[in-house]
Amino acid sequence: MQQASRGDLIRQARRAKGWTQHELGRRIGYTKTRVSRAETGAQPIRDVTVLRQLADVLDVPPSTFGLVDQSPTVGSSLHNHTSEDPVDRRAFLGAAGAFGVAAAFTQPAAAAEPDPAVLLERRMSSCLFTTTGANAAPMPAVELRARLDRARVGFDACRYVWLSDELPRLVSTAEASMAATPTAETAALASTSYQLAAHALAKLLVSGLQPMAADRAVHRAQQADDPLVLAQARRVLSTAARRIGDYEQAERVGIRAIEDLPLRQDHPATWRHAVELWCVAGYAAAMRDDRDRSVECYREAAAVADRISDHHQLRRARDYALAHQISSAHKLGDSATALDAARKVRLDALPTTERKGRYLVDLAMAWQQHGHDDQAYRAVLLAEHHAPGEVHTRSSARQLIGSLTTSPRHGAMPELGGLARRAHITV
Repeated sequence: MQQASRGDLIRQARRAKGWTQHELGRRIGYTKTRVSRAETGAQPIRDVTVLRQLADVLDVPPSTFGLVDQSPTVGSSLHNHTSEDPVDRRAFLGAAGAFGVAAAFTQPAAAAEPDPAVLLERRMSSCLFTTTGANAAPMPAVELRARLDRARVGFDACRYVWLSDELPRLVSTAEASMAATPTAETAALASTSYQLAAHALAKLLVSGLQPMAADRAVHRAQQADDPLVLAQARRVLSTAARRIGDYEQAERVGIRAIEDLPLRQDHPATWRHAVELWCVAGYAAAMRDDRDRSVECYREAAAVADRISDHHQLRRARDYALAHQISSAHKLGDSATALDAARKVRLDALPTTERKGRYLVDLAMAWQQHGHDDQAYRAVLLAEHHAPGEVHTRSSARQLIGSLTTSPRHGAMPELGGLARRAHITV
Protein backbone atom coordinates (compact mmCIF):
# COMPACT_ATOMS: atom_id res chain seq x y z
CA MET A 1 0.00 0.00 0.00
CA GLN A 2 1.30 3.45 -0.86
CA GLN A 3 1.69 5.78 2.09
CA ALA A 4 -0.33 8.53 0.40
CA SER A 5 -3.32 6.21 -0.02
CA ARG A 6 -2.98 5.16 3.59
CA GLY A 7 -3.25 8.81 4.60
CA ASP A 8 -6.35 9.18 2.44
CA LEU A 9 -7.88 6.15 4.15
CA ILE A 10 -7.20 7.61 7.58
CA ARG A 11 -8.84 10.88 6.54
CA GLN A 12 -11.87 9.12 5.05
CA ALA A 13 -12.38 6.90 8.10
CA ARG A 14 -11.98 9.87 10.45
CA ARG A 15 -14.53 11.94 8.56
CA ALA A 16 -16.93 8.99 8.52
CA LYS A 17 -16.77 9.12 12.32
CA GLY A 18 -17.41 12.85 12.28
CA TRP A 19 -14.17 13.50 14.14
CA THR A 20 -11.75 16.39 13.84
CA GLN A 21 -8.04 15.74 13.51
CA HIS A 22 -7.71 16.86 17.12
CA GLU A 23 -10.25 14.25 18.28
CA LEU A 24 -8.55 11.41 16.42
CA GLY A 25 -5.19 12.53 17.78
CA ARG A 26 -6.56 12.57 21.32
CA ARG A 27 -7.67 8.96 20.95
CA ILE A 28 -4.29 7.67 19.73
CA GLY A 29 -1.94 9.99 21.65
CA TYR A 30 -1.03 12.23 18.71
CA THR A 31 -1.28 15.98 18.25
CA LYS A 32 -3.58 17.49 15.61
CA THR A 33 -0.50 18.47 13.59
CA ARG A 34 0.84 14.92 13.66
CA VAL A 35 -2.51 13.55 12.42
CA SER A 36 -2.56 16.14 9.65
CA ARG A 37 0.94 15.18 8.52
CA ALA A 38 -0.06 11.50 8.51
CA GLU A 39 -3.13 12.21 6.39
CA THR A 40 -1.23 14.28 3.83
CA GLY A 41 1.63 11.79 3.67
CA ALA A 42 4.16 14.36 4.87
CA GLN A 43 4.96 12.13 7.87
CA PRO A 44 3.48 8.65 7.29
CA ILE A 45 2.64 6.37 10.20
CA ARG A 46 4.79 3.26 9.99
CA ASP A 47 4.55 2.00 13.58
CA VAL A 48 2.52 -1.22 13.45
CA THR A 49 1.12 -0.69 16.95
CA VAL A 50 -0.19 2.78 16.06
CA LEU A 51 -1.70 1.49 12.81
CA ARG A 52 -3.51 -1.25 14.70
CA GLN A 53 -4.69 1.32 17.22
CA LEU A 54 -5.99 3.45 14.34
CA ALA A 55 -7.88 0.47 12.92
CA ASP A 56 -9.40 -0.14 16.33
CA VAL A 57 -10.58 3.40 17.07
CA LEU A 58 -11.79 3.97 13.50
CA ASP A 59 -13.61 0.59 13.43
CA VAL A 60 -11.95 -0.58 10.21
CA PRO A 61 -10.23 -3.92 9.54
CA PRO A 62 -6.46 -3.90 10.18
CA SER A 63 -6.06 -5.00 6.56
CA THR A 64 -7.18 -1.47 5.59
CA PHE A 65 -3.69 -0.35 6.61
CA GLY A 66 -1.91 -3.39 5.17
CA LEU A 67 -1.87 -5.40 8.41
CA VAL A 68 -2.99 -8.94 9.12
CA ASP A 69 -6.29 -9.14 10.99
CA GLN A 70 -4.90 -11.00 13.99
CA SER A 71 -1.68 -10.65 15.92
CA PRO A 72 -0.18 -12.65 18.76
CA THR A 73 0.10 -11.17 22.21
CA VAL A 74 3.43 -10.29 23.70
CA GLY A 75 2.59 -12.39 26.73
CA SER A 76 2.06 -15.50 24.62
CA SER A 77 5.13 -14.78 22.47
CA LEU A 78 7.30 -14.76 25.58
CA HIS A 79 5.34 -17.40 27.48
CA ASN A 80 5.75 -21.09 28.25
CA HIS A 81 9.55 -21.16 28.03
CA THR A 82 11.42 -22.80 30.89
CA SER A 83 15.08 -22.62 31.72
CA GLU A 84 15.44 -26.04 30.01
CA ASP A 85 13.78 -24.61 26.88
CA PRO A 86 15.20 -21.11 26.59
CA VAL A 87 14.17 -18.55 23.98
CA ASP A 88 17.26 -17.58 22.05
CA ARG A 89 17.83 -14.02 20.89
CA ARG A 90 16.85 -14.74 17.30
CA ALA A 91 13.53 -16.28 18.37
CA PHE A 92 12.77 -13.34 20.60
CA LEU A 93 13.53 -10.83 17.90
CA GLY A 94 11.22 -12.73 15.59
CA ALA A 95 8.40 -12.52 18.12
CA ALA A 96 9.12 -8.87 18.85
CA GLY A 97 9.12 -8.11 15.13
CA ALA A 98 5.37 -8.75 15.05
CA PHE A 99 5.00 -5.54 17.00
CA GLY A 100 7.20 -3.30 14.88
CA VAL A 101 10.43 -3.82 16.82
CA ALA A 102 13.51 -3.46 14.62
CA ALA A 103 16.18 -6.11 14.82
CA ALA A 104 18.51 -3.61 16.47
CA PHE A 105 16.11 -2.27 19.06
CA THR A 106 18.50 -1.06 21.72
CA GLN A 107 18.12 2.63 22.52
CA PRO A 108 20.99 5.04 21.81
CA ALA A 109 22.35 6.56 24.99
CA ALA A 110 22.15 10.32 25.15
CA ALA A 111 25.40 11.78 26.43
CA ALA A 112 23.80 14.22 28.85
CA GLU A 113 20.25 12.92 29.20
CA PRO A 114 18.80 14.30 32.44
CA ASP A 115 17.21 11.99 34.99
CA PRO A 116 13.44 12.50 34.54
CA ALA A 117 12.64 11.17 38.01
CA VAL A 118 14.96 13.70 39.67
CA LEU A 119 13.58 16.56 37.58
CA LEU A 120 9.95 15.65 38.25
CA GLU A 121 10.48 15.38 42.00
CA ARG A 122 12.53 18.58 42.28
CA ARG A 123 10.29 20.77 40.15
CA MET A 124 6.95 19.45 41.41
CA SER A 125 8.20 19.77 44.98
CA SER A 126 9.07 23.40 44.36
CA CYS A 127 5.63 23.96 42.84
CA LEU A 128 3.57 22.21 45.53
CA PHE A 129 5.45 23.61 48.51
CA THR A 130 5.10 27.23 47.42
CA THR A 131 2.03 29.43 47.07
CA THR A 132 0.82 27.82 43.89
CA GLY A 133 -0.21 30.33 41.25
CA ALA A 134 1.29 33.35 43.01
CA ASN A 135 3.81 34.01 40.25
CA ALA A 136 1.72 32.88 37.29
CA ALA A 137 -0.65 34.77 35.02
CA PRO A 138 -4.24 33.57 34.57
CA MET A 139 -5.27 32.11 31.23
CA PRO A 140 -8.62 31.88 29.42
CA ALA A 141 -10.30 28.53 29.99
CA VAL A 142 -10.14 27.50 26.35
CA GLU A 143 -6.37 28.06 26.24
CA LEU A 144 -5.84 26.33 29.57
CA ARG A 145 -7.83 23.33 28.37
CA ALA A 146 -5.68 23.16 25.23
CA ARG A 147 -2.52 23.18 27.36
CA LEU A 148 -3.95 20.42 29.54
CA ASP A 149 -4.73 18.36 26.44
CA ARG A 150 -1.16 18.87 25.25
CA ALA A 151 0.21 17.83 28.63
CA ARG A 152 -1.99 14.73 28.61
CA VAL A 153 -0.59 13.79 25.21
CA GLY A 154 2.89 14.28 26.66
CA PHE A 155 2.07 12.01 29.62
CA ASP A 156 0.58 9.36 27.34
CA ALA A 157 3.81 9.50 25.30
CA CYS A 158 5.97 9.20 28.48
CA ARG A 159 7.68 12.56 27.85
CA TYR A 160 8.54 12.96 31.52
CA VAL A 161 11.52 15.28 31.10
CA TRP A 162 9.30 17.72 29.19
CA LEU A 163 6.53 17.25 31.76
CA SER A 164 8.88 18.08 34.61
CA ASP A 165 9.02 21.59 33.15
CA GLU A 166 5.46 21.83 31.82
CA LEU A 167 3.50 20.43 34.77
CA PRO A 168 4.60 22.93 37.45
CA ARG A 169 3.82 25.82 35.10
CA LEU A 170 0.49 24.26 34.17
CA VAL A 171 -0.55 23.75 37.80
CA SER A 172 0.47 27.30 38.67
CA THR A 173 -1.39 28.73 35.68
CA ALA A 174 -4.51 26.74 36.55
CA GLU A 175 -4.42 28.03 40.13
CA ALA A 176 -3.89 31.61 38.95
CA SER A 177 -6.85 31.22 36.60
CA MET A 178 -8.96 29.84 39.44
CA ALA A 179 -8.04 32.82 41.64
CA ALA A 180 -8.88 35.29 38.89
CA THR A 181 -12.10 33.57 37.74
CA PRO A 182 -13.39 31.16 40.40
CA THR A 183 -15.93 29.22 38.34
CA ALA A 184 -16.86 25.54 38.15
CA GLU A 185 -15.03 25.33 34.84
CA THR A 186 -11.74 26.70 36.13
CA ALA A 187 -12.03 24.51 39.25
CA ALA A 188 -12.40 21.46 37.01
CA LEU A 189 -9.36 22.49 34.99
CA ALA A 190 -7.33 23.05 38.15
CA SER A 191 -8.38 19.61 39.42
CA THR A 192 -7.34 18.05 36.13
CA SER A 193 -3.92 19.69 36.33
CA TYR A 194 -3.37 18.24 39.81
CA GLN A 195 -4.61 14.83 38.65
CA LEU A 196 -2.06 14.81 35.85
CA ALA A 197 0.66 15.83 38.30
CA ALA A 198 -0.37 12.98 40.62
CA HIS A 199 -0.24 10.48 37.76
CA ALA A 200 3.27 11.62 36.87
CA LEU A 201 4.43 11.55 40.49
CA ALA A 202 3.18 7.94 40.74
CA LYS A 203 6.15 6.99 38.56
CA LEU A 204 8.59 8.00 41.30
CA LEU A 205 9.58 6.47 44.61
CA VAL A 206 6.95 6.97 47.29
CA SER A 207 6.95 10.46 48.83
CA GLY A 208 4.46 12.96 50.13
CA LEU A 209 4.19 14.75 46.80
CA GLN A 210 1.66 12.46 45.13
CA PRO A 211 -0.81 12.51 48.09
CA MET A 212 -0.49 16.30 48.19
CA ALA A 213 -1.32 16.66 44.50
CA ALA A 214 -4.16 14.12 44.78
CA ASP A 215 -5.70 15.90 47.78
CA ARG A 216 -5.68 19.21 45.92
CA ALA A 217 -7.23 17.50 42.89
CA VAL A 218 -10.15 16.30 45.03
CA HIS A 219 -10.56 19.72 46.66
CA ARG A 220 -10.81 21.50 43.30
CA ALA A 221 -13.05 18.75 41.91
CA GLN A 222 -15.54 19.29 44.74
CA GLN A 223 -15.68 22.96 43.78
CA ALA A 224 -16.23 22.00 40.13
CA ASP A 225 -19.47 20.17 40.97
CA ASP A 226 -18.82 17.62 38.21
CA PRO A 227 -19.32 13.95 39.24
CA LEU A 228 -16.97 12.64 36.58
CA VAL A 229 -14.14 15.04 37.49
CA LEU A 230 -14.64 14.14 41.16
CA ALA A 231 -14.52 10.41 40.38
CA GLN A 232 -11.30 10.86 38.43
CA ALA A 233 -9.80 12.89 41.28
CA ARG A 234 -10.76 10.24 43.82
CA ARG A 235 -9.11 7.65 41.63
CA VAL A 236 -5.74 9.41 41.93
CA LEU A 237 -6.36 9.86 45.68
CA SER A 238 -7.01 6.12 45.97
CA THR A 239 -3.76 5.39 44.15
CA ALA A 240 -1.86 7.77 46.43
CA ALA A 241 -3.34 6.15 49.55
CA ARG A 242 -2.38 2.71 48.29
CA ARG A 243 1.18 3.77 47.53
CA ILE A 244 1.75 5.04 51.09
CA GLY A 245 0.39 1.76 52.49
CA ASP A 246 -3.15 2.79 53.49
CA TYR A 247 -4.80 0.00 51.50
CA GLU A 248 -8.19 0.03 53.22
CA GLN A 249 -8.51 3.76 52.64
CA ALA A 250 -7.47 3.27 49.02
CA GLU A 251 -10.23 0.73 48.44
CA ARG A 252 -12.79 2.80 50.34
CA VAL A 253 -12.08 5.93 48.29
CA GLY A 254 -12.28 3.97 45.04
CA ILE A 255 -15.63 2.36 45.93
CA ARG A 256 -17.08 5.71 46.97
CA ALA A 257 -16.04 7.16 43.64
CA ILE A 258 -17.90 4.36 41.85
CA GLU A 259 -21.01 4.93 43.94
CA ASP A 260 -21.05 8.63 43.06
CA LEU A 261 -20.61 8.10 39.30
CA PRO A 262 -23.72 8.97 37.25
CA LEU A 263 -23.85 5.67 35.36
CA ARG A 264 -26.09 6.00 32.32
CA GLN A 265 -26.13 3.73 29.31
CA ASP A 266 -25.66 6.63 26.90
CA HIS A 267 -22.32 7.59 28.48
CA PRO A 268 -20.00 4.59 27.85
CA ALA A 269 -16.89 6.53 28.89
CA THR A 270 -18.38 6.87 32.39
CA TRP A 271 -18.84 3.11 32.57
CA ARG A 272 -15.22 2.70 31.51
CA HIS A 273 -14.16 4.92 34.40
CA ALA A 274 -16.15 2.65 36.72
CA VAL A 275 -14.23 -0.35 35.35
CA GLU A 276 -10.93 1.41 36.04
CA LEU A 277 -12.03 2.31 39.58
CA TRP A 278 -12.96 -1.31 40.32
CA CYS A 279 -9.50 -2.29 39.09
CA VAL A 280 -7.89 0.26 41.41
CA ALA A 281 -9.90 -1.20 44.31
CA GLY A 282 -8.86 -4.71 43.28
CA TYR A 283 -5.21 -3.71 43.25
CA ALA A 284 -5.52 -2.15 46.72
CA ALA A 285 -7.04 -5.42 48.00
CA ALA A 286 -4.16 -7.36 46.44
CA MET A 287 -1.67 -5.06 48.17
CA ARG A 288 -3.17 -6.00 51.56
CA ASP A 289 -3.02 -9.68 50.52
CA ASP A 290 -6.80 -10.08 50.34
CA ARG A 291 -7.00 -12.40 47.33
CA ASP A 292 -10.75 -13.05 47.58
CA ARG A 293 -11.61 -9.37 47.71
CA SER A 294 -9.26 -8.61 44.84
CA VAL A 295 -10.88 -11.28 42.68
CA GLU A 296 -14.31 -9.94 43.62
CA CYS A 297 -13.35 -6.41 42.53
CA TYR A 298 -12.09 -7.62 39.16
CA ARG A 299 -15.30 -9.60 38.67
CA GLU A 300 -17.22 -6.39 39.31
CA ALA A 301 -15.00 -4.66 36.75
CA ALA A 302 -15.80 -7.35 34.17
CA ALA A 303 -19.52 -7.12 34.91
CA VAL A 304 -19.48 -3.35 34.44
CA ALA A 305 -17.47 -3.67 31.22
CA ASP A 306 -20.09 -6.01 29.81
CA ARG A 307 -22.66 -3.20 30.09
CA ILE A 308 -20.71 -0.85 27.80
CA SER A 309 -22.49 -0.56 24.47
CA ASP A 310 -19.78 1.30 22.56
CA HIS A 311 -17.44 -1.26 20.96
CA HIS A 312 -14.31 0.87 21.27
CA GLN A 313 -14.94 1.76 24.91
CA LEU A 314 -15.76 -1.88 25.69
CA ARG A 315 -12.50 -3.18 24.23
CA ARG A 316 -10.55 -0.44 25.95
CA ALA A 317 -12.12 -1.28 29.33
CA ARG A 318 -11.50 -5.02 28.94
CA ASP A 319 -7.88 -4.56 27.87
CA TYR A 320 -7.30 -2.17 30.77
CA ALA A 321 -8.72 -4.69 33.26
CA LEU A 322 -6.64 -7.55 31.85
CA ALA A 323 -3.42 -5.54 31.97
CA HIS A 324 -4.25 -4.36 35.49
CA GLN A 325 -4.63 -7.93 36.77
CA ILE A 326 -1.01 -8.68 35.88
CA SER A 327 0.30 -6.30 38.53
CA SER A 328 -2.34 -7.42 41.08
CA ALA A 329 -1.44 -11.09 40.66
CA HIS A 330 2.23 -10.14 40.92
CA LYS A 331 1.58 -8.38 44.24
CA LEU A 332 -0.22 -11.51 45.48
CA GLY A 333 2.88 -13.53 44.61
CA ASP A 334 0.99 -15.43 41.92
CA SER A 335 3.27 -15.11 38.91
CA ALA A 336 1.51 -17.94 37.03
CA THR A 337 -1.80 -16.05 37.11
CA ALA A 338 -0.02 -12.83 36.15
CA LEU A 339 1.55 -14.48 33.11
CA ASP A 340 -1.74 -16.10 32.16
CA ALA A 341 -3.40 -12.68 32.18
CA ALA A 342 -0.51 -11.26 30.16
CA ARG A 343 -1.05 -13.84 27.41
CA LYS A 344 -4.54 -12.43 26.82
CA VAL A 345 -3.44 -8.80 26.42
CA ARG A 346 -2.82 -7.50 22.91
CA LEU A 347 -0.10 -4.88 23.01
CA ASP A 348 -1.56 -3.06 20.02
CA ALA A 349 -4.92 -2.76 21.81
CA LEU A 350 -3.44 -0.68 24.62
CA PRO A 351 -4.28 2.94 23.75
CA THR A 352 -1.12 4.85 24.67
CA THR A 353 2.63 4.53 24.91
CA GLU A 354 2.34 4.87 28.69
CA ARG A 355 -0.07 1.94 28.94
CA LYS A 356 2.15 -0.20 26.71
CA GLY A 357 5.15 0.62 28.87
CA ARG A 358 3.32 -0.18 32.09
CA TYR A 359 2.07 -3.48 30.72
CA LEU A 360 5.51 -4.59 29.51
CA VAL A 361 7.24 -3.61 32.76
CA ASP A 362 4.58 -5.48 34.74
CA LEU A 363 5.13 -8.47 32.45
CA ALA A 364 8.87 -8.27 33.10
CA MET A 365 8.32 -8.23 36.87
CA ALA A 366 6.00 -11.23 36.61
CA TRP A 367 8.66 -13.15 34.67
CA GLN A 368 11.29 -12.32 37.27
CA GLN A 369 8.98 -13.45 40.07
CA HIS A 370 8.40 -16.67 38.09
CA GLY A 371 12.13 -17.32 38.18
CA HIS A 372 12.96 -16.40 34.60
CA ASP A 373 15.33 -13.45 34.64
CA ASP A 374 16.11 -13.97 30.94
CA GLN A 375 12.45 -13.47 30.04
CA ALA A 376 12.23 -10.44 32.34
CA TYR A 377 15.25 -8.98 30.54
CA ARG A 378 13.65 -9.46 27.14
CA ALA A 379 10.36 -7.95 28.28
CA VAL A 380 12.01 -4.87 29.76
CA LEU A 381 14.03 -4.35 26.56
CA LEU A 382 10.79 -4.47 24.61
CA ALA A 383 9.30 -2.01 27.10
CA GLU A 384 12.20 0.36 26.49
CA HIS A 385 11.68 0.13 22.75
CA HIS A 386 8.00 1.06 23.00
CA ALA A 387 8.17 3.43 25.98
CA PRO A 388 11.72 4.53 26.84
CA GLY A 389 10.48 7.32 29.09
CA GLU A 390 8.49 4.85 31.21
CA VAL A 391 11.45 2.52 31.69
CA HIS A 392 13.89 5.37 32.41
CA THR A 393 11.55 7.01 34.96
CA ARG A 394 9.27 4.50 36.69
CA SER A 395 10.75 3.43 40.01
CA SER A 396 9.68 -0.22 39.75
CA ALA A 397 11.25 -0.50 36.28
CA ARG A 398 14.50 0.91 37.56
CA GLN A 399 14.45 -1.43 40.55
CA LEU A 400 13.86 -4.38 38.23
CA ILE A 401 16.79 -3.40 36.01
CA GLY A 402 19.00 -2.98 39.08
CA SER A 403 18.09 -6.46 40.32
CA LEU A 404 18.81 -7.98 36.90
CA THR A 405 22.38 -6.65 37.08
CA THR A 406 22.93 -8.99 40.05
CA SER A 407 21.24 -11.98 38.39
CA PRO A 408 23.37 -15.13 37.93
CA ARG A 409 22.30 -14.94 34.26
CA HIS A 410 23.32 -11.32 33.73
CA GLY A 411 26.19 -12.43 31.51
CA ALA A 412 23.61 -13.55 28.95
CA MET A 413 22.07 -10.08 28.89
CA PRO A 414 24.39 -8.13 26.59
CA GLU A 415 22.41 -4.86 26.51
CA LEU A 416 21.83 -4.74 30.28
CA GLY A 417 24.70 -2.35 31.02
CA GLY A 418 23.53 0.19 28.47
CA LEU A 419 19.93 -0.17 29.67
CA ALA A 420 21.03 0.49 33.24
CA ARG A 421 22.93 3.62 32.21
CA ARG A 422 19.96 4.95 30.28
CA ALA A 423 17.75 4.34 33.31
CA HIS A 424 20.25 6.23 35.50
CA ILE A 425 21.17 3.15 37.54
CA THR A 426 24.68 2.83 38.87
CA VAL A 427 25.96 -0.71 38.36
